[in-house]
Amino acid sequence: MTEQVKIHFRLEQDEDGYPEVAVESVWATKGTKSGEYVLDNIPFFFRGATVGDTVSAYEDGGNLWFAGLTQSSSNSLVRVVFFDRECQPRIAKALSGHGCEVEYFEKYNLLAVSIPGNIKLSDVQAYLALETDAGSIDYEEPILRQ
Repeated sequence: MTEQVKIHFRLEQDEDGYPEVAVESVWATKGTKSGEYVLDNIPFFFRGATVGDTVSAYEDGGNLWFAGLTQSSSNSLVRVVFFDRECQPRIAKALSGHGCEVEYFEKYNLLAVSIPGNIKLSDVQAYLALETDAGSIDYEEPILRQ
């Protein structure tokens, strides 16, 4: 089994103070080159890389810090916020049924969604648009790769 490490990302807050955190970390495994790592889980706040991407990192203060994206995966990244928390399990299940990987961060009422390159992005977007029109959610699309 390959040892996992945490890659830390410094976050910039917008004018409204979002996100409320200054650093996010995600699990990664060592890549084929020294100083490179493949992200193993979906970031909730960072907008520059997603699961499956290869990134470079440097050590500082005992932590590995994101230095840059070295190779993109074919995965797209979408984030969903719920106006009605009761619909979260249903929407997460539907997105999983579309072939997406999902992770929920209850504290921030945020669902991070990885859309693999072999999944038709427009189908997922159409589903999310229907849920948005129903008033249940809103979503953003930080990384679209199709």
